[in-house]
Amino acid sequence: MTRRPLCLLCLALMLFLCAADRAGLPLIRGNPVPENTASWIEKHPQASVCGEVLQTTENEFTQSIYLSNAYLIYQPKKNQSEKNQSKKISIENVKVFLKKKVEVPVGTVVLVSGKLERVEEKRNPGEFDSQQYYATQHIFYFMKKAEILEKSKNYSVYRQGMNQLREYLGSVLEKISGKESGIFQAIVLGDKSSLDKGVKLRYQVSGIVHVLAISGLHISVVGMGIYNLLMKTGMGIWPSGIISLFFLLQYGIMTGGSVSTMRAVCMFLIAVGAKITGRIYDLPTALAVSAVMMVGDSGAYLYSSGFLLSFSAVVGAGVVVPAITRNGKEKLVLALIASLGVQLTMLPVSLYFFGEVSLIGIFLNLIVLPTVGILLGSGVLGVLAGCANYKVGSVVILPGRILAKVYDALCKLAGNLPIGTWIAGQPRLWQVVVYYVLLAGAVAVLTYKDAGKGKTFQKREEIQNKKPQNKKIWNEKKQNSKLQNHRLRNRAIHSVGKENERNRFEINQAGRRITALAVMGIALLILTWRGPEPFSITCLDVGQGDGIVLRTPEGNCFLVDGGSTNKSSVGQYQILPYLKNQGISRIDGIFVSHTDQDHINGIQEILELTTMNLNSVKIGCLYLPKWKNPPDAWQKLEALAMTAGIPVRKLEAGNQLKAGKLRLNVLAPFQEASGSDVNEDGMVILAEYEKFRGLLTGDIGEETEKKLMAQGLLEDVDFLKVGHHGSHYSTCQQFLDTVRPEYAFISCSAANTYGHPSPEVVKRLEEAGCQTCFTMKNGAVSVCWEKGEIAVKKYIEG
Repeated sequence: MTRRPLCLLCLALMLFLCAADRAGLPLIRGNPVPENTASWIEKHPQASVCGEVLQTTENEFTQSIYLSNAYLIYQPKKNQSEKNQSKKISIENVKVFLKKKVEVPVGTVVLVSGKLERVEEKRNPGEFDSQQYYATQHIFYFMKKAEILEKSKNYSVYRQGMNQLREYLGSVLEKISGKESGIFQAIVLGDKSSLDKGVKLRYQVSGIVHVLAISGLHISVVGMGIYNLLMKTGMGIWPSGIISLFFLLQYGIMTGGSVSTMRAVCMFLIAVGAKITGRIYDLPTALAVSAVMMVGDSGAYLYSSGFLLSFSAVVGAGVVVPAITRNGKEKLVLALIASLGVQLTMLPVSLYFFGEVSLIGIFLNLIVLPTVGILLGSGVLGVLAGCANYKVGSVVILPGRILAKVYDALCKLAGNLPIGTWIAGQPRLWQVVVYYVLLAGAVAVLTYKDAGKGKTFQKREEIQNKKPQNKKIWNEKKQNSKLQNHRLRNRAIHSVGKENERNRFEINQAGRRITALAVMGIALLILTWRGPEPFSITCLDVGQGDGIVLRTPEGNCFLVDGGSTNKSSVGQYQILPYLKNQGISRIDGIFVSHTDQDHINGIQEILELTTMNLNSVKIGCLYLPKWKNPPDAWQKLEALAMTAGIPVRKLEAGNQLKAGKLRLNVLAPFQEASGSDVNEDGMVILAEYEKFRGLLTGDIGEETEKKLMAQGLLEDVDFLKVGHHGSHYSTCQQFLDTVRPEYAFISCSAANTYGHPSPEVVKRLEEAGCQTCFTMKNGAVSVCWEKGEIAVKKYIEG
């Protein structure tokens, strides 16, 4: 490391940024405007912004534009003696969602008006962090429902041309590659907008999703292909290097400049620069320089999953793999160990951000990595040929299409395996640090000092074995010498010495491998260790809806409802990520209180993913309310569960389920429930763990509350999930006087149009002495029972 000062500089820069972030300095997360301006935006969200169009994206329904060098035009509040004057405040870049589609060339300066909002922060454990993702692009605000007031006539001919070229090449790929066009647009152009959702999920579950991103392998194939082609024409190192670099930079700009693309282009730039100047290319130094350049541009990259995964993969391939595969001979074994080495290097990052890692991907990459160059090469050549003639392009791209079908078949096969994915949960930062320290120690053990002797010994033996004829001549010349017996004796002694040296070397290497394996075993144990969890009830922030997770110290997990009316795909983006983040690989049961969409569409999504073998979280049973005339949504859930091989049970008042110390008492629906009024006929559950009592009420109203009170089972509960998102039709005063909860959670969205939660209900809860939490304010909230004490945890303090 001391011989690589740039690596030390990179490490020092990252440590400084992390320390600054801990100290509260906005070097990583970013805070683009003064506090008074941010406050003004919150109070006056309808605003005007001026900026230059950097990029446009659109789909069938909407269009968005990215503005660079944007500034806000606003009127701060002045003293009465002063006149209000417009001011301009820089807010860096802004993503604008337009009301209607408008032709806006890249480079156009526009004035837009709309609702300005801070990019939403992460609200649940395991959820994708949009705020951090957009911070890498210096985007801190969205403008929604916007319209363009003015636009300039001038625009960037070059950037607009690159944008149009990308769109044209995408249309060519669509015509020559058929059903696989989404895959080719992703790997050739970096455009995933046309990629089928199911295909992307299959690649993710199988651990080969990196194939769909512009990465170092893609850049190497394209860049080195151009460089070698130019070299064969006799251009020489300087012209070939400069021209290949020029084309590669344009390719990087055209494909969108993703994290992996930028990293790969930087490293290729250094590699070609080394060739041109006649210097030795050093991978760790090139990687450090690339990291410094990217983090220097935006400190937010330091917390970016894409950045960390990309760089850890290269460290694994360039540093860890050579250490663990040295002196190996069997190619297949070496390839498997190499794939494992890369996965071990990326493991902490994968678990920290996603809570899971694909085990089958270790083996699939043995097939994918050696062949992905064919897929990319046929895509590049096919689109070039397709620009001249579609039929020729279709023929050229055919090998890649066949390979894409093979990949898809392998992914489907991998999805059927019961142990294809390992869900270990998110480790803590100290566990990640200790793991990497131990990994570095294992690499040092394999490469430190004496390992060089093995190379010297092997090289000397190879030289001796390459000259058998010289040995023979020497022996013939000396056979009549008087010293023949003496030399033979010395040779025997020397042979014994060599054999002893070989044995010592092999024993030393075996000891090193055993030590390294032991160190890595300890590292894995530390990384995946999770302390005992208390019993908890967690209300996830799913927007306007419900999603409740119950966990026990014994390892049982139950999901009660899961849906939303203002957030899409809550099953995939909120519920499943939370479970994986917590290391939950199995849901023992899913309870559906009733069949309104804000309670079931996430569950429906999870069941659909399970039927397609795209859900790594196993499901034990689906519990539905027992109704005489269930609606279509109820029947659809039952059919999906049966298709997925998940048993279905119907529950009514009086049923009880036990899981260790946990007792789930079903208080409703009553026997006469028909399902005609899904809210009042909904399932109500009283959860009891040791002395803790929690009541989950779904969307029941005052009518059902009074029926429950008549049973005499609701007195003095510790926790209440407030019914119907805090509606004034629920949680009547009589009900509160009976239940007397100490803690209550209300699950609703700040942007809902129903007026939830009702001020009347909130006031009643306060007057009852109940500590109330709101998902719209606090994100995911949990009530925990441990050692006879109750604690409330809020994901967002506010």
